[in-house]
Amino acid sequence: MKGKVIIAGAGPGAVDLITLRAKNALEQADVIIYAGSLVNPEILAFAKKEAEKVNSAGLSLDEVIALTFNAVNAGKNVVRLHTGDPAMYGAISEQMNELDKLKIKYEVIPGVSSVFAAAAAVKAELTMPGITQTAILTRRAGRTPVPEAEDLKKLAANDASIALFLSVADMPGLVADFIEAGRSPETPVAVVYRASWPNQKVVRGTLADISEKIESAGIKRQAIILVGGAIERGGEKSLLYDSGFAHGYRGAKENVKFEGKTAIYAITEKGALKAGEIAGGMTKATVFVPEKFSSQFSTFESFGSQKLGKLIKHNWHDYDAHLFIMATGIAVRKIAPLLEGKTVDPAVVVCDELGNNSISLLSGHIGGANRLASTVAGITGGKAVITTATDTNKLVAFDELAAINGWQVCNPEMIKVFNARLLAGEEMDLMLPEDIFEKKYKDIRGLRLIAGLSEAENPVVTLNCKKSTKQPCLRLFSTGYAIGIGCRRNITVKQIEKAVRTALNTAGLKMDMVRCLASADVKRYEAGLLDFATDYNLLIKFYGKESLNSIVTPHSSPRAEKEFGIKSVAEAAAMLAAGTDKLVLEKQKIDGVTIAIAAVSPEKGDDD
Repeated sequence: MKGKVIIAGAGPGAVDLITLRAKNALEQADVIIYAGSLVNPEILAFAKKEAEKVNSAGLSLDEVIALTFNAVNAGKNVVRLHTGDPAMYGAISEQMNELDKLKIKYEVIPGVSSVFAAAAAVKAELTMPGITQTAILTRRAGRTPVPEAEDLKKLAANDASIALFLSVADMPGLVADFIEAGRSPETPVAVVYRASWPNQKVVRGTLADISEKIESAGIKRQAIILVGGAIERGGEKSLLYDSGFAHGYRGAKENVKFEGKTAIYAITEKGALKAGEIAGGMTKATVFVPEKFSSQFSTFESFGSQKLGKLIKHNWHDYDAHLFIMATGIAVRKIAPLLEGKTVDPAVVVCDELGNNSISLLSGHIGGANRLASTVAGITGGKAVITTATDTNKLVAFDELAAINGWQVCNPEMIKVFNARLLAGEEMDLMLPEDIFEKKYKDIRGLRLIAGLSEAENPVVTLNCKKSTKQPCLRLFSTGYAIGIGCRRNITVKQIEKAVRTALNTAGLKMDMVRCLASADVKRYEAGLLDFATDYNLLIKFYGKESLNSIVTPHSSPRAEKEFGIKSVAEAAAMLAAGTDKLVLEKQKIDGVTIAIAAVSPEKGDDD
């Protein structure tokens, strides 16, 4: 039985900069042919004791190939270990050509190049907005020439960052090339000797003085030279993390990124890979795959054969959204028995396993499926398929307006009526916060702002056909909700989350409408409760016995009164936090957790 060949990069020098894949290859190797003193000998300690280690510094190509051929035919595993990344000045093409001729199969494992270790050593980014978006990796002609078109004087005739290998021996000549190319003598230069090794040395300067500094430092070889303005970290800020700039993994501040908790289901291997890619671009996503893939995708949750339907039913209200990486028909049949209504159903999106199309299937506006489809398409580079009429006409539907602002639709039966009027361009009077009207509706025919409201002044947004109060209206309640929580000791975060979501669903509310949590002082150190608040970035308020007992609640709690002297925990805490004497949802006991919900009063809310 023949062995196998792996060509691997050892990294720039530091032992802990070798890749895990290369380390694993060394641990399994029978023969290691390494690039002499350029490879840190400590890296060879990863090999098993009986492995044969051969220094290739004195070997010709023919000798290396012969050694490899004999080892493979003897059934041995061979690692050809190069310094840095083998793709950069590793002379591996000629080796691979010979292995191809001999029909010997091989694998290439990349490594950390010394150029990137050098950039890290000087804490530089080689591409900086406003300076350069190009980095050139090259070397100056020496005993071995370079193609005429790649002469350094030609490559240096722009402001790109240039990293030079194998070029430190003639620094005066190198500087002359840059000056002749038009670079300023004040151009920053950094020279890094043996990047990442224990005896690493960094010399900084400019084209005007770097030659003298390098001579004083005694650097003659094994150095990377970095040239360009980017080394000094000038330039402009990148748009990558700008709050106003959208890309596949993050929507702009005013954009459509979906932030809810998402369950992602895949049933094929390709689908599972795509699910992992999508989950990596989201903040709260759990991937579920068939049990047969559990070892291959160890970080995913698994489900047994014929159990997908039961899993979806179990997860239905525990997640804000469900993303299916499979055929639309499968998803439709699985969710059909679970549907209740547009104000309570979670978002549902279907995506093909190549990520070409993300289809908003259910609860496009209030549930956020349209935003989820757009988010997924941004991650995969595919297309969001959105069929709601307002969106295809580039209008913000009124239930979408409610969803993106965390408002509740008080009379959902009117959503269809008013969205239809919006599409038809009919005249309507809007009572909205002025900034929202300016961004969403200012230039739309038929819409008129009759009052600019702040959320604190009046949490009700009314959309009237005409000025008469007798005309039908759509009311959007812009307040948030306080959730009072009582729980037994050592409750888990999953139990609390399930109870909260169940209660919200009963009340017809969504998780993003929750403004704060509240409980009794005696629960201040309950880990599950604190973790839940942290997971959802929610303020949690704790109240003492006297404050809680001062509130008149619909129900009492004999157990809490007996144990802590508190007449009510969940209901009283919710009402205190909300600054109201009414509850949206009276207490519900769910698996060891008691939940009550109150709407926060803008005038009376407790801001302690």
